[in-house]
Amino acid sequence: MGVQGERIFAAIAERGFPDPWATLGEHLSWESAHAVHLKAAIDQARKDPTPDAHGRVTRLFDRKAANLADAAELLTTVLAEYDQSGMWALLDERAARLDIDDVSERWAGGLVAHPFPIALLSLQFNWRYMKEHGVRAFYEMTGRYVRDLISSNTRWREAFETERATGLLDRVTTVECDLVSEEAPMHCDICKKTITALLYLD
Repeated sequence: MGVQGERIFAAIAERGFPDPWATLGEHLSWESAHAVHLKAAIDQARKDPTPDAHGRVTRLFDRKAANLADAAELLTTVLAEYDQSGMWALLDERAARLDIDDVSERWAGGLVAHPFPIALLSLQFNWRYMKEHGVRAFYEMTGRYVRDLISSNTRWREAFETERATGLLDRVTTVECDLVSEEAPMHCDICKKTITALLYLD
């Protein structure tokens, strides 16, 4: 066990994670980071509802929205480029040969630090989805997920503006939308690790 995994890790050690997937992963890691800062800013604006506090929240919403828009644009561009180059067929062939148990064994060495290893389970889900539906279909699904994150951010912003206008605190929307964003790296930053296994399989 671990033969494919060791080979992939050796390539990562030599070359790192390839773009554009490394950049996509960074965008979705920032989605979570922006949410953490945003929740803290909203908490502060509730305690001290000044124009400065509100302005900070607004700027963070803008930054979060721009980051998600960049992620969505990147995915759209890559889908088209891989269509033209025929890359999806190559990736499908590699996904069919990927030994999920073998590669998971190697990944688990550095990922399993919790009784519910969400990062490893997300990787395994991704590879199984690619095997069953195709690699392009996986990234179409990822695109839908990013659009859902954009909708969640819009909902959160509207809830905050309504709260500010009415004075009625909406703690539930903040909790829900914060959790949606916190989950993003466990899916989309993991994507760069998912596809790297295929790109470096040989």
